[in-house]
Formats: sequence, C-alpha cells, structure tokens
Amino acid sequence: MKPLGKSTLERMQLTALEEMERIEIVQDFWVKDGARRSPDPGQMRKRDDFAGIVRLIDIINSDTVMLDRLKSGLARAQALRAAAVPASDVEVESE
Repeated sequence: MKPLGKSTLERMQLTALEEMERIEIVQDFWVKDGARRSPDPGQMRKRDDFAGIVRLIDIINSDTVMLDRLKSGLARAQALRAAAVPASDVEVESE
C-alpha cells in the first residue's frame, strides 16, 4: 500500500466539509425521490462527525498555543519514527 502523504489542517477541514455536504445532498435526494422516508441514521451520524471535525479544526486554528503544541508533537512523532527504523532497513549506497 502506498504510504500516507502529507496533509494540512486546511485540506483536512475542506475534505471533512465536502464529505459532510455530500452526505447531506445524497440523503436529501433519496428522501425527495421517495426511495426513503427519512435520511439514513448512520449516514447522519457520519455527517455530524464530519461537522465536528470542521469545528475542531476551527478551534485548533484559532488557538496559537494549541497550534504550537500540535507542531511540537508532530516533530516529536517524526523523530520517534525516524529512530524506530531498524538498522537493517536502512539502505546504504556502495561507492
């Protein structure tokens, strides 16, 4: 599997907002079309979760202390991952 790429809070927030809107549009369509009497409760919970992610990122972005702590935590995690790579997994080019 391809390793995860880098992301930003802004991209994560936009993705959560788009997915929240997609769920709303699809569920509204199924109700208006008559295929369902009401929106699927599981999908509505997912929509609410994505809305919570959007609000959470708003809170993080508005708090400089929280942003600084997040950046230092990410730096520590990256350093731990780099230290956890076994020596046998490191490739060295021969001259």
